Amino acid sequence: MLDYAALHCFSEVLRFGGFDKGAQALNLTQSAVSQKIKRLEQQVGGPVLIRTKPVTATPLGRQLLTHYQKVSVLEESLSAVTGLDTTAAPLSVAINNDVLATWFATVMNRFAAQRPNPVHVYNADQTQTRQLLQQGEVMACISQIGTPVTGGQSMLLGNMNYQLYASPAYINRYLGEHYTAEDVMAAPGLLYDEYDVVLLGDYQQSCLNMSPRLTTCHWYPSSHGFVNMAAEGVAWALLPTLQIAQEVAKGQLISLFPTKYLAVPLFWHWISLESEAMASLSKAVKEVAKEVLTLQQ
Repeated sequence: MLDYAALHCFSEVLRFGGFDKGAQALNLTQSAVSQKIKRLEQQVGGPVLIRTKPVTATPLGRQLLTHYQKVSVLEESLSAVTGLDTTAAPLSVAINNDVLATWFATVMNRFAAQRPNPVHVYNADQTQTRQLLQQGEVMACISQIGTPVTGGQSMLLGNMNYQLYASPAYINRYLGEHYTAEDVMAAPGLLYDEYDVVLLGDYQQSCLNMSPRLTTCHWYPSSHGFVNMAAEGVAWALLPTLQIAQEVAKGQLISLFPTKYLAVPLFWHWISLESEAMASLSKAVKEVAKEVLTLQQ
């Protein structure tokens, strides 16, 4: 039988990115944690961690992490029937920046009203979150990709709409009263990170009928900072319509092409488990998504 105390240590070391912080979270010495993980590696016949900064799991370690997460939530589900004294197991999820900046706090609020389980949110681009689920690092995610992972399920939540925005001062400075898509793309813009290149490229191709142009873009990896940069007149930005409703209402931001928007489909993925906690979280995600996302094709 696997040493579940050692598996718990392994999980915390991964969660906090190193032996020292993992040991602090466990209220153990770093030496004790190292010994537990060493015994675990001897038990399973191979390394479970790549000792870099931060530490990462080996393929074997990812399999063990997935197993441990499943066992934790399944034991919690059994407690109501068997009377086992179990703590509320944490649920790990991968969520992209724009969802975190707009509507996932509402999901957390509704879930917290029903369940005591901590939710550990990992931040990743919507094109990368499914990979974290597939690797066993999280138990659920919101992804732009709809195909379920092995042993999991998925459902379409709806579309998140993006438009190109700029401030009135920016328009006066760089574009003038009459401007074309070429004029806009030649003026300063914003990119969040390397993954945002794909999103902006999709907008340029599908909405503006032009090949991707990125050479005039600043890089600024902050969702709220993105809005501030656009409102300050530094650059145009491709933003979720959900995120900037107040700025638009106040006249701080203007849609550069009001009839053009990019609809990005979002899917909820989760590992198939008989878990009341996961069912409650999935229910909260679906309810809030239905209220804020669109379903147009």
